[in-house]
Amino acid sequence: MWNYVLVSILVLFISLVYHCYFNGPASIIKYPETQYDYIIVGAGTAGCVVASRLSEISNVTVLLVEAGGHFGWVSSVPILAPVLQGTDVDWSYSTEPQLFSSKGYWNHVQKVPRGKGLGGSGQINHLVHSFGKPEDYKAWPRGWSHADLLPYFKKVSDIMNVMSSPEDEYLAEAFLMAEESLKLNNVTLQKGMYTTKRGSRWSTFHAHLQNAWNRRNLHILTNTLVSRIFFKENSNVDGVKVIYKDGSVGRIVAKKEVILCAGTINTPQLLLLSGIGPAKDLDKFQIPVVSNLPEVGKNLFDHFMLPVYVHLVANVSITLFKLQTLPEILNYFIFGRGWYATNAIMAVGRTNDSGVMLSGMGSTDERILKVISNYKTEPYRALYPSYNSSTHEGFLFLSYCLQPKSRGTVSLRSINIRHQPKIDPAYLQRYDDVLCTHEAINFAIRTLETPKFREYGARVHYPDLEECRHLRQDYQNVEYSECVMRVGGLTCYHMCGTCRMGAGDRAVVDEKLRVKGVNKLRIVDASVLPSPISGNPNSVLIAIAERASDLIIDRTFN
Repeated sequence: MWNYVLVSILVLFISLVYHCYFNGPASIIKYPETQYDYIIVGAGTAGCVVASRLSEISNVTVLLVEAGGHFGWVSSVPILAPVLQGTDVDWSYSTEPQLFSSKGYWNHVQKVPRGKGLGGSGQINHLVHSFGKPEDYKAWPRGWSHADLLPYFKKVSDIMNVMSSPEDEYLAEAFLMAEESLKLNNVTLQKGMYTTKRGSRWSTFHAHLQNAWNRRNLHILTNTLVSRIFFKENSNVDGVKVIYKDGSVGRIVAKKEVILCAGTINTPQLLLLSGIGPAKDLDKFQIPVVSNLPEVGKNLFDHFMLPVYVHLVANVSITLFKLQTLPEILNYFIFGRGWYATNAIMAVGRTNDSGVMLSGMGSTDERILKVISNYKTEPYRALYPSYNSSTHEGFLFLSYCLQPKSRGTVSLRSINIRHQPKIDPAYLQRYDDVLCTHEAINFAIRTLETPKFREYGARVHYPDLEECRHLRQDYQNVEYSECVMRVGGLTCYHMCGTCRMGAGDRAVVDEKLRVKGVNKLRIVDASVLPSPISGNPNSVLIAIAERASDLIIDRTFN
């Protein structure tokens, strides 16, 4: 065994040396040209796809500008995703104090992690794969129906190496057994699906950008912040203003288009600072109006989940103790297998618009998770009873509303691009979301009525929260469910919708993702989603980027 370990370490060392000193990607540059055909802002999930696809055309020049740099090796280990939150590869955004939720958090503020660097949030997310339900797309504009996107969904499934949770996963097996006994309409239970390759994270950075980053017509500028979009007098985009790592400022011309792939938060912020947005808001900051688009920064939505802890007697969950054992560590670093190669999401289920993810983590590290989530100590300990044990067997039902009705905003805090914008998701503002999440919680609990879960000694934990002690501790009691939600619910990290696409006045971009009121400016990221996906949106975003690339390429030849 130790011979394998030594050989693996040697191979890893030689590989690192080779890649660092002999195989640097030719596309990553220090100084850009003065002009390019296409300038892509943001090298996140969508930006990596668009840069790869456009640079396939040899006679066009493409510049990809990214505010961050490279991610370290930790990002490649799927189960370590939470460790990256709050580090220099995270924008580390925070919400405004929430009025209807987050009472168990300091100042009622939720943390909003967003990846900063090549690969963006695709390098720090939990890799969960989903295309939602066909009904999710019924209200989307022409060309974006479920049928229109099906060819792109297939393409994503092939390229992104979609995997399911391991065959011998005991918790997933027990969960799937519940489908027949539930006797509910519109119930779907399935194994967790995620995107990995040989045990490592597989994002669009790996599947798309790395395949393209030695092309001569693609330049990649890292550690460079785009602070403004410039326009000519006829509202045509001229180019972008950039701030380099050393603080110097430059201007780069876009001959064909600027394509914003900066994400749900950064894209509306950049539009507003460039004079595109509600005129009344721009006037407050004395920003000259280029296009009065009232909906920029509006329509913010996110999945908001309640973690429901389930105690176990059987030795079938992931614990911190198991993760720290030598056999588990060697199993991953030598063979690419084991818990480290998973995202811990063992199974998912939904009934109507209520959804649940089964996370197999039985114990949590209070020193890490409490800080990155901004929980106060007592609510955290009440919700996660394994906080002081590395061996406690249990798992989490992450219960949430698939189609939330609450809508929030992203707006300017100042005219300084380095100042975080105001992010107000307005979680649980609509009571419909409370009822929908209540249904999700009880749907999850009902799956415990299987012989396997009974064999494992599954028992629901009811948090003893100070704010909820006047209520009967039973999730069937909607008032207790609501109280626990408003105290301990947290973001699913699925913020979308702030620059929605559509044909009417309430849209920011048209059905070809072109920003209304200006020319040569397009948006391709999660901000264009007009409504939520019934599941994790990352794979849908990849499909959108693939289709958007086809739209842009067709325009190239017109």
